[in-house]
Amino acid sequence: MLDAIVHRRSIYQFKPEKVSEDKIATILEAARWAPSYANSQPWEFITVVDSNLKQEVVEIAKETMAAHAGVEGAHVIVVTCVDPEKDPYHFIEDGAVATQNMALAAHSLGLATYWIGIFSPANDRKSAEHKIKQVLDIPERIRVISLLPIGVPAYSVEKQRKGLVEICSTDKYSSRKSALGVEEAEEIGMEATRHETRSKLFIKPS
Repeated sequence: MLDAIVHRRSIYQFKPEKVSEDKIATILEAARWAPSYANSQPWEFITVVDSNLKQEVVEIAKETMAAHAGVEGAHVIVVTCVDPEKDPYHFIEDGAVATQNMALAAHSLGLATYWIGIFSPANDRKSAEHKIKQVLDIPERIRVISLLPIGVPAYSVEKQRKGLVEICSTDKYSSRKSALGVEEAEEIGMEATRHETRSKLFIKPS
C-alpha cells in the first residue's frame, strides 16, 4: 500500500519516449478522485503537450524552480487549476492533494514527475502564476496551483526520511520524547525500523 508513497521521488530529466494516452488518462483519473472540502471538486486540469508551448511554460516556471535542467523533456506537463468560488477556504489544499494523487499514480505506472509550485499568495500580476495564465488562456479568477511534468525517468534516486520518533507526538506537541521515553528513544535512535517505531510510538505513556 505504501510502496508508491515510499519510493516516489522528484525526477528532473526524462527519456525521449512518449507516454501512452491510457497512462495519462489514469493519472488524471487519480486526480479526479482526490478528496476536496465538502466534495466541492474545484479543480480543472490542462495537459500541455505541444513542444513549443511546453518550452514556454517551462521558461516561466523556472522562476520558481530550484532545479529545472531537463524538465522540458517531459512528455506532458499537467497544469492543476482550481476555482476559488467553488471552495473559497480550501482551494489550495484541494489542488495540492489532486497534484499529489497524480504524482503517486505516475510513479505507480513507472513514470516520473517533478512538482513545480506555481501558486502566488499575493496573486501578483508579475508572478509566474499570472504569466502561465496568459500563455494558457486561463481566466483571471482561476488559480494555478502546480505544474507536473510527466515522462519516462532518465535516472533513479534514493533519499531518506526522518524517523517517526523525530516528528510524532502523543496528545501534545511537548510529549514527543515522552511518547517513547527519553532513554528508550535514545536507545532506538535513528536506526529503528518503521515497524518497531510505529508499534511503540502510539502507546500512551503511563
